[in-house]
Amino acid sequence: MLVRVLGPFEVEGDDGPVALAGASQRAVLALLALRAGRPVGVSELIDALWPEDPPPSARNSLQSHVARLRARLGVPGLISLEPAGYRLNLSRSAVDALHFEDLVRDRAAHAAALWRGPPLPEFPGEPFRSTAVRLVTLHRTALLHFAGTLPPAGAAAELHAVFDADPCWEEGAIALAGALAAAGSRGDALEVLRRHADAVVDRLGLDPSEQIRQAQLALLRGTPASASSAGTGSAGAAVAGPGDHRIGPEPAGRPGVGSQVAAGSPGTSSQLVPSLIRPEDEPGAGVPLRFSSFLGREGEQRALATLLAEPGLVSVVGPGGVGKTRLVAETVRAVRVAWVDAADVRESDFLAAVAVGVGARVAPHELPVAAIAAAAERYPVVVLDNCEHVLSAAAELAEALRGVRLVVTSQESLRVDGERVLRLGPLAPEAGRRLFCERARVPASPVVAEIVERLDLLPLAIELAATQAAALGVSELHARLDDRLDLLSRGRRGGDPRHRTLRAVVEWSFGLLDPASAQLLRRLAVFAGGFSVAAAEQVAADGQLPRARVAALLAGLVDRSLVARHGPGRFRLLETVRAYASEQAGGVDASGRADASGRADAVARAGGAGPAAFQRAGRADAARAGAEQAGAGSGVTKGRGRHAARGTVFGGPGLAPAGPADSRGGGLADGRHASVRAAEDRQATEARHAAAMAAAAEELDARMRGPEQAAAVREIDALLPDLRLAYARGSAEIRVRLAAAMYRYGYRCQQYEVLAWGRAAVDGPAHPDALAAAATHAWGRGDLDEARKLAGSAEPPGAPAHEVLGDVALVACDAEAAIEHYRAMDGDPVARVSGLVGEALVRAWSGQVDEAVELAGEAMDLADAIGNPSARAEARYGLGEALGDTDPQRALALLDEAAALAGSVDDRLFQAASGTAAVAVRSRHGDPAPALAAFREVLRLWRRAGNDTLHAAALRNLVVLLVRVGADETAMLIDAALPPAQVYPAEAARLDRARAAAGERLGAERVAVLRRRGALLPAAQVADEAALAIDEALARGRG
Repeated sequence: MLVRVLGPFEVEGDDGPVALAGASQRAVLALLALRAGRPVGVSELIDALWPEDPPPSARNSLQSHVARLRARLGVPGLISLEPAGYRLNLSRSAVDALHFEDLVRDRAAHAAALWRGPPLPEFPGEPFRSTAVRLVTLHRTALLHFAGTLPPAGAAAELHAVFDADPCWEEGAIALAGALAAAGSRGDALEVLRRHADAVVDRLGLDPSEQIRQAQLALLRGTPASASSAGTGSAGAAVAGPGDHRIGPEPAGRPGVGSQVAAGSPGTSSQLVPSLIRPEDEPGAGVPLRFSSFLGREGEQRALATLLAEPGLVSVVGPGGVGKTRLVAETVRAVRVAWVDAADVRESDFLAAVAVGVGARVAPHELPVAAIAAAAERYPVVVLDNCEHVLSAAAELAEALRGVRLVVTSQESLRVDGERVLRLGPLAPEAGRRLFCERARVPASPVVAEIVERLDLLPLAIELAATQAAALGVSELHARLDDRLDLLSRGRRGGDPRHRTLRAVVEWSFGLLDPASAQLLRRLAVFAGGFSVAAAEQVAADGQLPRARVAALLAGLVDRSLVARHGPGRFRLLETVRAYASEQAGGVDASGRADASGRADAVARAGGAGPAAFQRAGRADAARAGAEQAGAGSGVTKGRGRHAARGTVFGGPGLAPAGPADSRGGGLADGRHASVRAAEDRQATEARHAAAMAAAAEELDARMRGPEQAAAVREIDALLPDLRLAYARGSAEIRVRLAAAMYRYGYRCQQYEVLAWGRAAVDGPAHPDALAAAATHAWGRGDLDEARKLAGSAEPPGAPAHEVLGDVALVACDAEAAIEHYRAMDGDPVARVSGLVGEALVRAWSGQVDEAVELAGEAMDLADAIGNPSARAEARYGLGEALGDTDPQRALALLDEAAALAGSVDDRLFQAASGTAAVAVRSRHGDPAPALAAFREVLRLWRRAGNDTLHAAALRNLVVLLVRVGADETAMLIDAALPPAQVYPAEAARLDRARAAAGERLGAERVAVLRRRGALLPAAQVADEAALAIDEALARGRG
């Protein structure tokens, strides 16, 4: 078989052209063909078919397209399904595009591989010399062509050797620089162009060409180089780097204020802030250079540009590593900027650093603030970067610069009059995935999506992770993310030391906290998910940290961007902050005060005092020397105002403020005692957390029984990570309390992990409802004997134990025992509804329809009076089952209503049961095709619910339906694969009729073969066979 995509899309089989019906089939085959021999993920195929908004049934529809495509192609095994996705089992030569690529690459590679060195070195004269020159030119042309077929890193490796031998080769220099830039090595790319320029001057006595100058300028400014300016189109594009969307300033004019703030293209700084451009400005002066592309902040850029349309203070606030500096740099790059990096400046030196940054000349006896204000007015924008540790000084200076466009970046706002705050949160998920994939040069995948989510979608963390992914691989990185603080430790050389490792970012923020705030943050790290203020008070407060202080301290942590809002009234720690705080909970004393040391030590731990760190220190020394008067008459009182407490945090010689905790200092005994106290504090906090979670689960269980069930389910879903953690580290009593309280949620929502918690009551303190949870887990997994044993051991047996025993008896067709247990469910009204419905089902399936209708009607009246959605759904399900044969129209209306009510509260049990019953009614009355289509959704619901027992019961209904539509072979295969089970008389009769009809059409010998195959079919594959049979039957019906 051949697939042709160069030109009109065509498929040719052994018997000639193959006609494909529909654009979806063609799109699926085209994508599989372009990856021939390699799997294509299901998510990628879905994105190709529905790029904007995939429907909820996308996976099922994709399976249908693939099934029809297989049938149309008619080659067994041509399209296979494996864990990584679908694979088209063709060679690359069978797909014209892949064959074309291979030919181009192979011929260029073959030509380049023949080159062993300069030609004819023994014969330097004519006529050999001209031939040698021609061959060298041909080789370089072939090499450039070959390099163009390689990824950037491979292209750089191929070009390097030839360029090193002749750095005067201009085209090679531009191409190599482009490859290095595209691979993320902008510094190396600039070095290549510098070496070329030096070689041309030294060896040829010439100035570098205009193309070289344009390439250098493109790298320095981060602007795309055109083909005309960079020598060749490929080299020019590569110099700019993939996805780089920064451009230089527009050369002339001063548009009206704010004229294009909202209209500029995303990420284009000269269009985002046109009101600030002046012809005499030198754009970008002072702005930190970054050579990588800038992704995912288009909306924030527009917001910042809008704020900068008018003079005044704008504070860009967010957690460390969120990209505050980069956002500001990219937004103001088109204008002349005074940029002051305060990262290594302590509060007493802040004004001196700003004075130097804005070029202020401080005359004797003049206040530095006045000189700074006068100098700042010469700049369209003044940026004070990294000010979280100098907030008092920055706040007082901002008061004096009201007429200046002043941008301050910090982890918290200055809280001064007139301040406009732009809070910068994590990236959107799509932007986070794009950033990781571009930096790591890997395709998008579910694993990538999980990596960036677990990194809180923080740009710095994603960039650090992408660096490691290039070395370790995505899967290995994903497997090691629990150790993210130590794993993500390879940041940019020469960058801010605080941003070279993930640990350094969080360590800086943590080191700025006062002892009480640090202690609260460590204690909040016991939460696995979100929490309310009340929960924080319950868990974090004790004799050392009074409950009355928790709310105010929590608000301070939110202001400092260390705790994030997580919905109305709820908060959470970023994962990186939680990891560091948890680590610190085992390494600091219980008072919360860490051993203090200089910030320089923190910088050294962050990655060493590299060249950039020394340069910043040099600039700060120059600031002090150039503005000596600033220290004497600064106009800013050190330690004064609302940030005065921070004055005690800084210390030590030089400019580096005192930083986060260091493990040095103190005696060995002191360290041991501190560790013991920290461990005791952690254990006490965990105990309070577990107790609070048990109490919360019990309160939510009560709400599960009333009209507020939907809200209760949502709260339990949100609380589940913390409930899981409380169960894992709680006492035996706590575990049993949790299991008992979560029975109703686990049963209704079919959460088998939660139901399994009931095993704690087997070996620990006995609790009837916890044992009922364990029994329900066994019932759902098909172990009826174990379920009966566990529920029967509950003393005294409450309504949950009787419910499980009734369900076990119902499935086992023990009508008398089932009725006995259902009638014993006379506790609360919701339990009474379940008992009435259970008995109604027994009566209905035993042929006692009138009694069943009466019982279900009584249940409906009671459920409606209660107002509990699950009870109302269950009652309507029971009445629908009872009326299925006598009044099918009313039965379907009731069952559809029951499924909707159950779905509204994630009651997976009765949503799936109601859907199954509705399909069964439709299959017995009227056209089976609609019922068959609906069964696809029923299978999905049962697979989602995870109840093996009732899933098998639903598949028995499918056997009857498949026989009705003529899918006899699959029906007999599924029938043989299902575990043996007792069935009620009416169902048994329907199954016997279906088996007889299929056997008559297939013959006894074929049925025997199918039964042998079915008996060997793995349980997990039965549902797949059923889904495929449904798709094929529906496709035949449409054909």
